[in-house]
Amino acid sequence: MGQQIDQFCEALRAKLTNVDRSFDGLKAKIEGRAQSAEHDVRNQLAQVQTRIEMDRAKVSAAQGKLKGWVESRKSATADRIAAWKDQRETSKLQSRADEAEAYAAAALVVALAAVDDAEQSALEAWLARQDANSALAKQAVTSAP
Repeated sequence: MGQQIDQFCEALRAKLTNVDRSFDGLKAKIEGRAQSAEHDVRNQLAQVQTRIEMDRAKVSAAQGKLKGWVESRKSATADRIAAWKDQRETSKLQSRADEAEAYAAAALVVALAAVDDAEQSALEAWLARQDANSALAKQAVTSAP
């Protein structure tokens, strides 16, 4: 399981690092070229949306595994697990461990998808703020004496 946790941490670290670099690059573009900033944000948003769409089936399957694990946990009570240990029912214990590892892997897929969703939301928020600021600027120009 230690290897699974290491893989989870590394995958999450890589995903967050990529998002951070992406936002840093975008921020530099925005500061350097205000005219093309919206275009750059829209391009990055399109990339994120494509990534989300490509992962949609994988995320859906992972969510199903998470639900399955919840049901499995309900039936595997502490007393039942203790009995499996006492009776050395290794196949049941191995199966439970395998299911727990599959749950962890599925949780990773869902967590990484949540990072993509957060990135998409941040980009959409930036674009919405730009729309609002642009409307305010136009209103100020038409209202000027």
